[in-house]
Amino acid sequence: MNKSTCIAFLSICLVTSVTSYGAGPEQIVSLTKPADIRDASSMDQAIVRLSNKVMECVQRKLAPDNECFCLYPQELSQVRETYESTIRHHPEWKNKMVSYTHEGRTFAVSIGGVSRQLDVKCSQSR
Repeated sequence: MNKSTCIAFLSICLVTSVTSYGAGPEQIVSLTKPADIRDASSMDQAIVRLSNKVMECVQRKLAPDNECFCLYPQELSQVRETYESTIRHHPEWKNKMVSYTHEGRTFAVSIGGVSRQLDVKCSQSR
């Protein structure tokens, strides 16, 4: 994975503007209930923690770009646990993007993108 591919992946997983995706309305779940927004925000926070570490790894060339996320098993585990909990509580979010507004800003989390990244296996030596 080259740097632009890694950055593209991170864009999928990071909190971003809904309009940056051009996704159809059927692919976006708009959240309004406070409990749903809390769950989406928790997913986002776990992603951001891992993404920040991955970006540092890529920038410092600590590992090949496509292996950087494997260097942070604690953060990766937190994303996985948060994803599993989120899908357990909101199975309708699977393979969708969830969107919510917080403090006047619109955020989106690609739950499908998280799922695809979690399917990538890290080598046993990590």
